[in-house]
Amino acid sequence: MKGALQEYESFLESLQLYPELFKKKTVEMDLKGILNPSYLLDDYFFKQKKWLSFNDFYETYFNRFKDELKNRFQFRDDESFAAGLRARLYRTQFGFLTEYHAYFLSISLFGESNVSRSTELDLAGVDFEIILQDKVYNIHIFVDSPRAWEYRNYKSQYKQVNSRPGIHVNLPYSLQSGRINSLRFLKNRFGVYSERYLRYFETEAKAGNIKNNNISGTGTHGFIYVS
Repeated sequence: MKGALQEYESFLESLQLYPELFKKKTVEMDLKGILNPSYLLDDYFFKQKKWLSFNDFYETYFNRFKDELKNRFQFRDDESFAAGLRARLYRTQFGFLTEYHAYFLSISLFGESNVSRSTELDLAGVDFEIILQDKVYNIHIFVDSPRAWEYRNYKSQYKQVNSRPGIHVNLPYSLQSGRINSLRFLKNRFGVYSERYLRYFETEAKAGNIKNNNISGTGTHGFIYVS
């Protein structure tokens, strides 16, 4: 799996990044049902094994769902809506790619038989599972920021994302340097999970320090465990 991880990192490193699109938030309505971009990302990246650039994914999505988007949102200015949608899809795909890297890295460290992801897990609000010493850890990936923690806690309380059997682990990534969960940056500045962070999780898990509890908020080392 090391080869697959290296191949994926090479793909990430080849991407043209558009950091300005993180600031453009003119299309923020929910993209539900067939318009949910996560379904298309999952289909291309996991099922078809086609890794699309940001522009390729936007073109694929917009061309496939243009009629549905018009019918649902009744937009008149095609150019303005398309620009906002492109930024929205960029942010969604960016997070998906980061999550996918954490999944790939986990497989390389813990073995393919001990790491899994599926549509069933996704519908349950779990990004992927890791099995260590016969215990199941349900991994939740998100950025380590106050807004993301607020949303994570909201989902814990109202969307039953912690209902799946096993230990639920928040494994957020930090955009700040010098933390245990800080991202490692590739040459093009795409941030990926570090082996050090995953090994820290492994050490804590094997020591029995990860348990379901009712604590919310960030922990000393950048992640905390929530039931």
